[in-house]
Amino acid sequence: MIPVLPDTDALVTSALRAGLPGTTVRVLWPDDWSAHLPLVVARRVAGAATNLAGVDSAIIDVQCAAPTRREASLLARTARTVLLTACRAQHSGPDGYLSTGAEVSGPAELRTGAPAVGPDLSRFQATYRVTTRPHPKTS
Repeated sequence: MIPVLPDTDALVTSALRAGLPGTTVRVLWPDDWSAHLPLVVARRVAGAATNLAGVDSAIIDVQCAAPTRREASLLARTARTVLLTACRAQHSGPDGYLSTGAEVSGPAELRTGAPAVGPDLSRFQATYRVTTRPHPKTS
């Protein structure tokens, strides 16, 4: 039987929440983003299952926002460490676990897009490849 893939977004956001106390972690940008700073928005943007055993290789977009450039940069670099450490520790959720992680594109400042950067917002973006696996079946 082909297993159902783990919820990669749930695993990634759970790992980031655990490692970034005091930071709002979401899958989508909230309309009232300024009320949620510091903010990390992390979601799957590409990838595919690599075999029929349920191993999934996902590309994760991680955007970090804070009131100042220095704070946003530090948040992005810290989120990197948290996510890659969670992969190494095989962070687990209800339907699977993070297996491996690698940086695809390191944290870089975003100067375009929505929400627009300004005196009260700075954003950094990075992408990571994470592999997830379902929990082994027990008899």
